[in-house]
Amino acid sequence: MSLKEIPLKYEYRSDGANLVKDFYTPCLRNATQYWRAVGYFTSNGLALNVKGLSTFIRRGGQMSLVTGPKLMSDDIEAIQRGYDAKEQNLDPSFDCNFEAVSHDRLMLLTWLIANGHLDIKIASPSDSNTTYSQAIYHEKTGVFLDDNNAVAFSGSSNETVGGLLNNFESIDVHWSWDDIQERVQQKIDNFKRLWHNDTDKLDVIDFLSAVTKELLIHQTVYQTGQVETPDRPEIIEQTVPYLPEDIVLRKYQSEAIGAWFENECRGLWEMATGTGKTITALSALAKLREEKENLFVVIACPYQHLVDQWYEEAIRFGFEPILAYKSSTSWVNRLNTALVRYNYGVRDVVCTITTQTTFIAETMQKLLFKLKRSAVLIADEVHHLGAERSRKRLPDVFNYRLGLSATPNRWFDESGTTALRTYFGDTVYEFSLDRAIKNGYLCPYYYHPHLVELTDEEFEAYEHLTERLSKLYHQLESGETSEALERLLIKRATLLNRAENKLAKLAELLADKTDSLHHTLFYCAPGRIAPVLELLTDLELRVAKFTAEESATKRQELLKMFASGHLQALVAMKCLDEGVDVPSTRTAYILASSSNPKEFIQRRGRILRQSAGKEHAEIHDLIAVPPIDYQQYPASTFRTEHKIIGRELKRFNEFARMALNKFEARDKIWEIAKKYNLLSTLGVS
Repeated sequence: MSLKEIPLKYEYRSDGANLVKDFYTPCLRNATQYWRAVGYFTSNGLALNVKGLSTFIRRGGQMSLVTGPKLMSDDIEAIQRGYDAKEQNLDPSFDCNFEAVSHDRLMLLTWLIANGHLDIKIASPSDSNTTYSQAIYHEKTGVFLDDNNAVAFSGSSNETVGGLLNNFESIDVHWSWDDIQERVQQKIDNFKRLWHNDTDKLDVIDFLSAVTKELLIHQTVYQTGQVETPDRPEIIEQTVPYLPEDIVLRKYQSEAIGAWFENECRGLWEMATGTGKTITALSALAKLREEKENLFVVIACPYQHLVDQWYEEAIRFGFEPILAYKSSTSWVNRLNTALVRYNYGVRDVVCTITTQTTFIAETMQKLLFKLKRSAVLIADEVHHLGAERSRKRLPDVFNYRLGLSATPNRWFDESGTTALRTYFGDTVYEFSLDRAIKNGYLCPYYYHPHLVELTDEEFEAYEHLTERLSKLYHQLESGETSEALERLLIKRATLLNRAENKLAKLAELLADKTDSLHHTLFYCAPGRIAPVLELLTDLELRVAKFTAEESATKRQELLKMFASGHLQALVAMKCLDEGVDVPSTRTAYILASSSNPKEFIQRRGRILRQSAGKEHAEIHDLIAVPPIDYQQYPASTFRTEHKIIGRELKRFNEFARMALNKFEARDKIWEIAKKYNLLSTLGVS
């Protein structure tokens, strides 16, 4: 890597270039040193260059910064912490890697100093003959260096968000491999003299000396170059969310955003898994920000890996998200400070991304109660918030509300569904899986149901559970509680999902496919991972398990190996149901089915994501059933079995009706539907 490889321009100007994307980031990625001299510096400006800094740090890069004494108060504190940690080794947390701190501008600033990647000095005018009592250090130059080359620049841009992104700026650029007038060398010499305090009319001292001599000027609002008034501070350092240039919204995504705005920015989106709900929601926020002067955004997700995925996308849209999960000590103070500044008009946009567990916790609830200005809540997989404890903690502080889910209705929980629709509003836009397939946004699929009969022992337990369920169904008709019913249904589902003969059937299905098997998922019930893994290993397949036991890092590694084909298959439980992207999946074997629409619809949608070279998907569904020829159910038990099997067949029909081979698939289930007088479930009168 070399600076010489970058296609540089002589000038970068705001009307034709993005200073960060087009100049700073490429130079940082190819440099080993960065020398910068500016009038103003903020950690917000530094954070804009995270992508370039990541490579810069891996190469052992070092940044030397000379700036004026006017700094943000929280930046001053972060810088001091960095030097304290560097000199006295006070805080072992700075042993973490760059990625662990890159999402937090203050932690990033501290970490860079503590690890020797950034050194800061303060410059002030020293000429006693000056006629200006308020003279400031105000030059703006910089030099990028690698082992053999240098790129120098000067212009109007400070090392702030305003200077790098928001303001109209321009810089002139020169490079050492084509520098007849030796301007690059002049810039290098000037900076060296500046760094060593050998510049006339200036005093340049190290940061800690400036602290000791009380030379630093603390700011609580961002520097704009304009007069700041107490009632309306000027704010230009806040990154404004925007729609990235590389994102072109699909028609249905624009329709969803329009429908939400028509409903006064409240409501639910029922959009199939894999249709881009995250991008659509962030685009809606960008549009909302265009219409509102201020916005406090809370994005609540059910799982930590979803928080991380939202964070990556939110960065693309120009947000500076505060991650709020795990230990509260890592985020409470930051979020509280941001909220106070937001309330007082010092910040106009705040974004925090959190888990739903943290969202409903007392700590977060107390913080949100302080909100005094516009706020928006985005709830990913919103059905989770319909649980009794969660729905009681949905705060009224949010003017704008958006719930996202392929299946917002809660299974067997009408009150939870009603609570969600009361709080968020009704469905304002729906984009079903069949529409997504027909319009080419998800790939078509073949569905292969395989009936697996229970063993004698399993069927005996099955009969016993069915009898108990029959009695409870009768009680429910008299208004009794359904908790016991739900527990029995779970026991019965567990028995079916763990049916012993499923393993033999799977071995039969794979007998002649091991050589061609690739990009395949196996969904298992709890406790069945080990035998399935053993079977696949005996067949000499390259396979790994993907469960909640694996760390986030390990899971990412497994997904990469799966996508590349190094692993032929993954054996998983529920952790692949929501939010994990596995678009390369070609085939799925479902050994643990569910009649919960949320689970089976999301599972299918995840299998149908588009991927290069993927023309269709194959879904094999192993369905455990009582012996087909069993005819001795008592009348009351048969009625119960009729209800339960009917619900199972609805799931089957949902899979079959959109399959490329729907008639073939229905033929395989015909006998059991006929036995229970449920042909109407298959669309047969």
